[in-house]
Amino acid sequence: MNDETDELDAYLEKETEPTEAENVKMGHSIMEKVSVNPARRKILRAVGIFGKSEEELKKEAELSDFLFKFNLDFLLKEKFLKVEEGKYRLTDLGMILHDSVC
Repeated sequence: MNDETDELDAYLEKETEPTEAENVKMGHSIMEKVSVNPARRKILRAVGIFGKSEEELKKEAELSDFLFKFNLDFLLKEKFLKVEEGKYRLTDLGMILHDSVC
C-alpha cells in the first residue's frame, strides 16, 4: 500500500464476489420486483408458454409504449424472457415465475 492510499480506500477498491446468501437475497428481490408489478405480470402472462412476437405481445399487453419497453427491457435484462427466432419466450426462471403469479 502506498502512502496516499489508506485502509478504507484499499477496502473499498477490493472487488469481492457476492456470497451465496447475497446471491439468493438478490434473486428474491428481483423475483419480488417482477411479481408485484402488474405490467410485468401482464407481459409474462401474454408471452405464455408458446411465445409471442413483439407486435403480438404489445397488442395483448395493452400498455403504453414507455411502460411496455421499460418493463420488457427489465424482464430481458433479469433473464425472465429471451428472444428466439423473432419471438419473446420465457426462460426457465420466467416459467417458474409465470406458474406462480400468472
